[in-house]
Amino acid sequence: MNQTYAKVLDKRITAINLNGELMNISWSAREHFPNRSVTFLYKFGNNNPEWTPCPHYLLDQGYNTGFLFKAQVQTLFLSIKDKNGSEELLNTAFIPGFYVKPNPPENVTFQWKNGTVAVYLSAKQAGCLDLEVQYISKFDKDWQQKKLKCCKVEVQGFYPMKCYSFRVRLERRTNCNIFPSPSEWGAMTFWKNGKSVGSCIEEENINNNNIILISVMAVLFVIFLLLVSVCKL
Repeated sequence: MNQTYAKVLDKRITAINLNGELMNISWSAREHFPNRSVTFLYKFGNNNPEWTPCPHYLLDQGYNTGFLFKAQVQTLFLSIKDKNGSEELLNTAFIPGFYVKPNPPENVTFQWKNGTVAVYLSAKQAGCLDLEVQYISKFDKDWQQKKLKCCKVEVQGFYPMKCYSFRVRLERRTNCNIFPSPSEWGAMTFWKNGKSVGSCIEEENINNNNIILISVMAVLFVIFLLLVSVCKL
């Protein structure tokens, strides 16, 4: 395979370092290696002569499309060959630490005061991370957001009687990564009047039930007054 095509393949390989624990390498088999399966080998470190073959592939319609393996800090060398191992289709290397995707945030704290919420947490390598907070109420069309350097974000302008849904994630910045890499969203939480609630849907149902109950009571009261008036005639 010519060198120009190999560079194109190199750019289209997806490398994700899952919080420094696992490497996820994937490629589009049907686009780059149509009608064939490939063999994937890797090694860490410039002085390591031993290539490790992939024991278990990720599959897409029967074709090898990726591989998960334990991450290390040394330079990672990748080699993709044809199924028999006789022809090398791709050879590349990179530093895994520049492709880190952080884990979703855990143990997130919400602190409320006078319509302002402070969201904060503890995270490793906080100097490489931004903290993004998104929130929405039933009166909003889109998620509102605020993102600052990890690990505290303050947002103002909340109304105590509204119920808000919150979601939080971390993003690894380009001073530590080749490109910005956000985590998955953490567990969604729901808040009203500075207190955690089960969900905003439950709160809305309670409010709707209260409105219905008040309306029914008002109608019954009017009927009662009419009956009293009739009895006095």
